[in-house]
Amino acid sequence: MDATKLTAQEQEQEKAKFSFSGATLYGINAVIGSGIFLLPQKIYKGLGPASLAVMLGTALLVILLAVCLAETAGYFNKNGGAFQYSKAAFGDFVGFNVGFLGWAVTIIAWSAMAAGFARLFVITFKSFAPYELLLSVSLIILLSLMNISGLKTSKMFTLTATVAKLIPIVAFSLCAIFFIKGGIDKGNFTPFLQLEPGVDIMKAISSTAIYIFYGFIGFETMSIVAGEMRNPEKNVPRAILGSISIVSVLYMLIIAGTIAMLGSRILQTDASVQDAFVEMIGPVGAWIVSIGALISIAGLNIGESIMVPRYGAAIANEGLLPKKIAETNSKNAPIVAIIISGILAIALLFSGKFEELAALSVVFRFFQYIPTALAVLVLRKKYPDKKVVFRVPFGPVIPILAVLVSLVMIWGENPMNYVYGLIGVLIASAVYFIYIVLICKNKVLEQEGE
Repeated sequence: MDATKLTAQEQEQEKAKFSFSGATLYGINAVIGSGIFLLPQKIYKGLGPASLAVMLGTALLVILLAVCLAETAGYFNKNGGAFQYSKAAFGDFVGFNVGFLGWAVTIIAWSAMAAGFARLFVITFKSFAPYELLLSVSLIILLSLMNISGLKTSKMFTLTATVAKLIPIVAFSLCAIFFIKGGIDKGNFTPFLQLEPGVDIMKAISSTAIYIFYGFIGFETMSIVAGEMRNPEKNVPRAILGSISIVSVLYMLIIAGTIAMLGSRILQTDASVQDAFVEMIGPVGAWIVSIGALISIAGLNIGESIMVPRYGAAIANEGLLPKKIAETNSKNAPIVAIIISGILAIALLFSGKFEELAALSVVFRFFQYIPTALAVLVLRKKYPDKKVVFRVPFGPVIPILAVLVSLVMIWGENPMNYVYGLIGVLIASAVYFIYIVLICKNKVLEQEGE
């Protein structure tokens, strides 16, 4: 964008956007939540130290999806992520299905994250236990108001929270480097494969891989808010790959460090990373991890508050939802979408069903990944002369592999997920038919009649 042709207000809005380094931090923040501190115990249970090999393999599978996202992001400079890619590649109907389900999923996820923050807060500060629901509702309201005040404020809090959450994670990871050899010498990595009695190895690998994969959920968030990044066609693809690479290394070091310090004792504690850090640096390690987990999920909530309404606004901007939803205020914040997203997220908190819906929402993330991978093949043919920052190598091989991996993951978690997915598509299709086919076409006919 040529800064000399921008008005003073537009220049201010451009400055408020995320730079490349800011975009990378945003991507890291979107992936790393408080769950990272539970990851070692969860995956050790299935395979023992061999879970490290599955961790590496799963990271490579995630990269298959990430590179597809990185290429498609290079074609666009606006918000919407998989919705925009699907719409451009397959038309309005598919695009709307992907976008509508995507917006619904992110609202559910935000509600669950707000509840998760409140739960962790009252565990850490027990005197607040009677106010758990109030805390989660207040968080959504506070972040919505902050978002209405403009991207500059939200960006500042996002980057601050990300740096703060990374301090304990990076500190643990750096310490782990010096303790891994000692863990090997103590026999904490032997036997390398430790299966539970009566458990098939393929089933153990599958369930472990799925759990690890959930630890990477959120890497697509950056593409949804591409319009809030400077030079998005260049910076978003690079930031996607950079953030996934950094997260993968941190996950590996945290898991390896925890195994090195605790070995099979991981299974005897609900706070494995805390206990491992205590053995590394003393009692202060437990406090650092506790506060780090709280900051981590707070950062996730801030990131969601930016992304969720902009997903809905992106759909409305393309004319597939009422234009009113995309309306912005003087700070260029999508105020109507912010209010709608906040109200729905709060309603889910009061429903008491957000935990079940959150588990299902993770599965629906794949309905963002699969169309994105397929869009790579279509957009290459549609825009053969377009120069993108990153192009997936090996022709159609990686996008096809990404689709197959996604289908296997959906099946591996629960074969009924295909039924749930079909129900979701039917609901989204019904909304599309009602709004586009009936309402919009009737308006056109009325205007022609006049």
